[in-house]
Amino acid sequence: MTQPATMSPQQRNQLRRTFRKDLKAPVKLRLFTRTPSPISIPGRDCPSCAQTRQLIEEVAESSPKIDLEVIDFYGEPQTAQDLSVARIPAILIGNDEPPRMVFYGIPLAYQMAAIVETIRSVSRGTSSLQNDSRRKLRRISRPVRMQVMVTPEDQASAEAACLAYSLSRESANIFAEAVQLRDFPNLARSLGIQEVPTVILNEFHRLTSPVTESTLVERILLAAGLESS
Repeated sequence: MTQPATMSPQQRNQLRRTFRKDLKAPVKLRLFTRTPSPISIPGRDCPSCAQTRQLIEEVAESSPKIDLEVIDFYGEPQTAQDLSVARIPAILIGNDEPPRMVFYGIPLAYQMAAIVETIRSVSRGTSSLQNDSRRKLRRISRPVRMQVMVTPEDQASAEAACLAYSLSRESANIFAEAVQLRDFPNLARSLGIQEVPTVILNEFHRLTSPVTESTLVERILLAAGLESS
């Protein structure tokens, strides 16, 4: 069972305290969503868009250091194309273009914790990565797209998403996406996802639970055409 698609007053107060203590530099969030319409347009349904916007606005309101921009996916298709946003709702963390940290779907339960922790880490400029991982990632010169398949109630998949975002911040050639499969069941079926977390690298390389830092770094090197040293 997942949490409601809004934070309780207690959760909002706790988030404000956390951000007040931990946030240092400003953090940019961009939310791609669908503007509510009384007319139903086939192919443009987004059942979780309104709830996602409510949640992310509550997160942004918890600190003046968070700058939130809301973008209409269908009203600004060129912007979505330029930023390689493939589906909605999409949350882009940071100011990178093209974006290197994206969350697709509504971030409930453990996934909201992953978003909050990533905002905190970006703002503080910190990372828990091992020095050996950093050294290996500096060798990457080709783009690596990393898709992490997650569900709200699975803590391991949230940890994998956090790890993927940390790795992407270490290399300008690593692009990390977390995909909340409850919002995109057709994608899960088309990719044949049987468990979470599942990490897909450059469409071909797959890694399933447990997703550890050392193993994921090795797979990233492989996807980039490199051997571990």
